Amino acid sequence: MFIATDNVTAYAAVPSASILGAPSGAVVQMNLRTGSVTATIPVVGAHYIVGSPDGTHILVFSDNSDNITVIATSLIGYYDPRTVVTGTAQYHFDRPVWAIFRNNSSAYVFNCGPQCGGVAAGITTFTVGNSAPGPTTPVSAATYGLLDGSNLYVAGTPPNTACPAGSGAPTCGTLNILNANSLAVTNAQPIVITDGYHDRMQMGANGQLFIGSKGCYSVNVIGGEVRGCLSIFNTSTSQVVFPPVAGDATGIQPVTGQNPEVVFVCVGGVFQIYDTNTDQILFQENGQQTDIVGQSYDVKIVDPPPN
Repeated sequence: MFIATDNVTAYAAVPSASILGAPSGAVVQMNLRTGSVTATIPVVGAHYIVGSPDGTHILVFSDNSDNITVIATSLIGYYDPRTVVTGTAQYHFDRPVWAIFRNNSSAYVFNCGPQCGGVAAGITTFTVGNSAPGPTTPVSAATYGLLDGSNLYVAGTPPNTACPAGSGAPTCGTLNILNANSLAVTNAQPIVITDGYHDRMQMGANGQLFIGSKGCYSVNVIGGEVRGCLSIFNTSTSQVVFPPVAGDATGIQPVTGQNPEVVFVCVGGVFQIYDTNTDQILFQENGQQTDIVGQSYDVKIVDPPPN
């Protein structure tokens, strides 16, 4: 789900939404001020949604589909706001699951490929208003990413990808770096990260890219290797750190303006604070971690209201 630029309207993809006389799945429009559902737009198997920066369009990605649905928000409640975009003989999508808008109309679409039952993973260019996708750059895997200046970071888990020697994990994921202008892959080989379904990525201070996934193969050997679904990639040195915490990485939030610069993370139900200078957990003066009672799932910074 996401909240629109008016801070009142929200949209959520609901794969199990019941639609009379049609398969389940819809995008729901909500009014946060009144707590009401203001529209239900049927989209079979709708699972992920991405809004354009200006709020005029929503890209909808459905499970087990090679199409995307574009919703024009200005038409909701007046006309059918949906446009289904399919491939052509030359350009096509392959199990698309995510997108990053470069501006109000053009986006990079993430094709999950084999990880989601498709054929080939890649990043496809798409412009809202076009009836077909543009060219695709092949990558090893693609479920989530981050656009940082001229770099597009793309993470995913190619099936049956082995980990480097010395790790107890049988499979690993990959990170690729693309030039955002040419979409050329700039790393010679895919960068090895933890596996799973990647759906979290944030850039911390000092060029530390925090990458999270769920459903990874966690290793928790007493006195030995411990790793979960969190990877930290140093964009300056190209080194990867696997923090010694098992479990899904479900929340990542950089915090600026502090010394040291830190990133809040939820891994395996535990809230942790990482120092971006050392990639280590930041302990309190008494040598203890910051403790939150219960299982922590996500963490967000709430901006103060404007004066």
